Amino acid sequence: MGKKNLKNQVHDALFSDIINGVYPAGTILTEKFLMEKYNVSRAPIREALTQLTGTLILSSIPRQGYKILQPSAHQLLEIVKFRSALESSFLESNCVYLDESRIKELRTICVDYASCPDNDFMAHWHYNCQFHLKLFSLYGNHYAYKLLEDALNIQTIFFVQKKHLANMDLHLALVDYLEKGEIATAVTILKADIENLLLSGIAPTPVDQDKE
Repeated sequence: MGKKNLKNQVHDALFSDIINGVYPAGTILTEKFLMEKYNVSRAPIREALTQLTGTLILSSIPRQGYKILQPSAHQLLEIVKFRSALESSFLESNCVYLDESRIKELRTICVDYASCPDNDFMAHWHYNCQFHLKLFSLYGNHYAYKLLEDALNIQTIFFVQKKHLANMDLHLALVDYLEKGEIATAVTILKADIENLLLSGIAPTPVDQDKE
């Protein structure tokens, strides 16, 4: 088996265990423990840990290991508000790049989502992320794309563990209005879709500039 395939298998197994609550939030994982757990050498473990750190699932703690991150309710609120502003403004400003073939790709993702088993929350979340990233990728802004990708990664643990399903009906409606060229309505639907993930009862807190 190739090194890349082994690294991917280790990454997927570790990620699945984190998502499914095998390791509680705040747990510090060590390379030695994971080598024994997954019965592999240090190299694929280290590569998988590096990848999960890069996607903000883990945080590297010098001389201790890798801590599993769990976003707070306030962080999730900030991320949803950030995504709503980012994605809607880019759609409004860059709709000229949407053509028939790209709209078809978005519709295909919706179809794939619909074919997932109802209890496969990880697959549902995967297709939700794929839809938003595919739409955003059409704008050609690599910096903003990475920000969106990071935001979705931070949301992943929380919403999969809470078994929160994305509203694919809104995705389909969004695609329909994009196809019709009714961008203002599409933007409204996109905002509603993203803000469907808002947690109730959480108010934003002012930024303490002295700590920034």
